[in-house]
Amino acid sequence: MIKKNKKRKFKKRGYLLSVIIIIGAIGLIFNDFGLKHLINLKDEKDALNTNIQQIMAQQISLQQEINKLTNDTIYLEKIAREKFMMVKPGEKIFRVIESKTSQ
Repeated sequence: MIKKNKKRKFKKRGYLLSVIIIIGAIGLIFNDFGLKHLINLKDEKDALNTNIQQIMAQQISLQQEINKLTNDTIYLEKIAREKFMMVKPGEKIFRVIESKTSQ
């Protein structure tokens, strides 16, 4: 009879320990500091790093554009001609009109 009581107590403790471990594992996965939150934060960090790299590349491109506009007179002249339709004194502008051909 003593052996049966010990076995029952051992089984009850085993079940109780199993339930505690399962509840603890669920808590570790789904709480505010759990694995799910950690994975979401890692994904957000990767997205932000990608965004930072894109912005840095854009910043380098803009800095190069600023340097060209301040130092390169040929580039500045090209931009003035293309965007603002500026011409040098004595130049003539010829506009080409493409004809539409119907078939």
